[in-house]
Amino acid sequence: MDLKITQAALPGRFGYWDIGIVGDRIVEIAPTIAAPATTVLNANQKLVIPGLVDAHFHLDKAHLLDRCHGVEGTFVEAMRETLKAKNEFTIADIQTRAKRTIERAIGFGVTAMRSHVEVDSVTKLTGMQALMPLRQAYQWGMTLQLAVFAQEGITNQPGTLDLLRQAMHLGGDVIGSAPYVDPDPERNIRIVFDIAQEFDCDIDFHLDFLEDELPLSLPFVIQETCRRGWQGRVCLGHMTKLAAFSPAELSAIAPAILEAGISILALPASDIYMMSRNDTHNVRRGVAPIHHLAEMGVNVGLAVNNVQNLFTPFGDGDVLKICTLLAQVLQLGTTASHELCLEMATNRAAQAIGLPNHGLAPGRSADLVILTVETVTDAIGAAPSDRTVIKNGRIVAQSKLQQELFQ
Repeated sequence: MDLKITQAALPGRFGYWDIGIVGDRIVEIAPTIAAPATTVLNANQKLVIPGLVDAHFHLDKAHLLDRCHGVEGTFVEAMRETLKAKNEFTIADIQTRAKRTIERAIGFGVTAMRSHVEVDSVTKLTGMQALMPLRQAYQWGMTLQLAVFAQEGITNQPGTLDLLRQAMHLGGDVIGSAPYVDPDPERNIRIVFDIAQEFDCDIDFHLDFLEDELPLSLPFVIQETCRRGWQGRVCLGHMTKLAAFSPAELSAIAPAILEAGISILALPASDIYMMSRNDTHNVRRGVAPIHHLAEMGVNVGLAVNNVQNLFTPFGDGDVLKICTLLAQVLQLGTTASHELCLEMATNRAAQAIGLPNHGLAPGRSADLVILTVETVTDAIGAAPSDRTVIKNGRIVAQSKLQQELFQ
């Protein structure tokens, strides 16, 4: 045995456990593992969780506040000013900001991330050319998926379709778009499915996000998913329009989502910031009710989305802090709901982006985080600073908060 973690508290289990790891896999979880190990790590009765998974992020747009200054604070402004900033994007610029973000995320315990990479007439393939080397360079600490992403639309942007296909040929893992910014959302969706079939890849849409009068795109995505045989291969981010659904409306559409095997991700840091801006009082939260969808069997997760740009001028990339935010917004106060929050940031998020071997069980990837708390409720209540991060059975990061008081 290469690594043995002893005296670990585990989510949803009583007592303390040993975790045996050989190579990059968990081979045994038991109250006591007698077999010797090359390295023994005592968790000291602290909580060990699966690696955090940031299932929806934008590395190429991280940390843009030094060049994009919000005045209106609206989605339209964020789109307009970010597009201007993209004119100045270079490979070196994107890599500098992305490296900073990736390294901080690894320190937080993010062992897998899906980053959307913008491909359009302005950036062309610069984002892919910048991030592909980082996917390889940081594989020691993070599994990084690159989702080729049409942010500005497809049918209204001549040449974008060809660029998307070129990006997939370069090595994109996933294809996606934001149909709500396209004048023909359904054609946009069909084009993305066409590309997915051509390259046999999964799909990740930004969907049903804006507070407009456009009809819900979800039913059409469900229809195309089933028609194309893409069940289990589609992930939808935002879905804030579901926040306005009555319980009856949500219950009516959930079986179709489940049948299509579609995963839905809430992005609360961005969704709360952008949504319900026209409400003068009784302001709506604008976060997809993923806790209710989970009760109906739908796979759901949460993610960071953006860090310090005009879409989300806050944050540091810590997925565990997003768990706290979601629990506050959706009023999740029970032990069971806290465990669901953690699942949304680990195993459920991993399922959403096609990583089936994630989790605390023999045979799963040895991607783990030791937190200096004793329970999941403690972790959700206040994300601890001290963390030990294990990727593929190897310790890759340790963070410790040092505090001094002077009387």
